[in-house]
Amino acid sequence: MNILGPGLGFLPISLGVLATATFVSTYIISVVRNDVEVFFPYISDTGTNAPESCIFGQFLNLSAFLSLATMYVRYKLVKGFISDEYRGIDILNKVAAGFGILTSLGLSMVANFQETKVEVVHFLGAGLVFGGGVVYSLLHCAISYKMYPQFNGVYICRWRLALSLFSLISMVVTFIAASISRVEWNAMPDHPDSRVHWKPTDWGYAPHVVSTIAEWCMSIAFLLYFFTYIRDFQKVDLGIVVHLQVSHLDEEPVNIRRSPDETTQLLI
Repeated sequence: MNILGPGLGFLPISLGVLATATFVSTYIISVVRNDVEVFFPYISDTGTNAPESCIFGQFLNLSAFLSLATMYVRYKLVKGFISDEYRGIDILNKVAAGFGILTSLGLSMVANFQETKVEVVHFLGAGLVFGGGVVYSLLHCAISYKMYPQFNGVYICRWRLALSLFSLISMVVTFIAASISRVEWNAMPDHPDSRVHWKPTDWGYAPHVVSTIAEWCMSIAFLLYFFTYIRDFQKVDLGIVVHLQVSHLDEEPVNIRRSPDETTQLLI
C-alpha cells in the first residue's frame, strides 16, 4: 500500500517533511551547542556553524530541488487543464513558474552561503525565497480563483488566499522589524561583533524577536501552501517519453519528424 497516496502527492509531502526536519534538527543541535539562543533565532542562524551548517546545507539543497519539482508539476497540472481560451491563466502560470524557479534558486543560495560568512549572497538568496515565494503563492491563488468553478472548488482558493496574505504580512513584518532591530543594535555602545546571541538587554531586542517569529511563521505558511497541492497532485501522473534516434549508440543521430500525437512537450 502506498502510504503517500496515488499520483505525485508525495512531492509536496516530502518537501514539507524534509524542510521541517531540517529546521528542527539544526535548531536543536545549535541550541545544544550554544551556537544560538533558545528563544526564536533566525532560521539561518541555526545553520551557521558546523556541524549543523552541514545538515542545513545538504538538506536545504534537497528541499530546493523538491520545491522546484513541486512547482513544475503544479505548472504542468494547470497547463493540462486549460485550453487556448484561457490565455490569461496561461500567462499567469508561466510568470508564476518563473518566480518559482527564482524561489528555488534562492533557497539553494541560502543553503550554500552562510549568513556570517557571505552575508550579501545569503541575504540575496533570502530575498528571492521570501519575495519570490510570496509572489508565487499570490499568483497561484489568482490562478485557483480563475479556475473556479470549472476545474477546482472554492475552498481551496480561500485556503490559498489566506496563506498567501499571511505570508505577505509575515514577510513585511520580518523585513521592517529586522531593519529596526539592526539600526538600534548598531547604535548600542560596545555591542558584540555577532548578532547571533541576542540578549533581552540588547538594544533592538524586541523588534528582533518580532522579526524572527514572523520569519518562522512565514516559512510555516509556505510549507502549508505546498500542502494544499497534495490532493491535486494525487490525481496527476507525469512521465517522460524517450524516443531513440539510433539503433546503435556508435551511430550518428538522425532527425526524425514525428506527428504531434507521438510526443508531449515536457517544458512548455
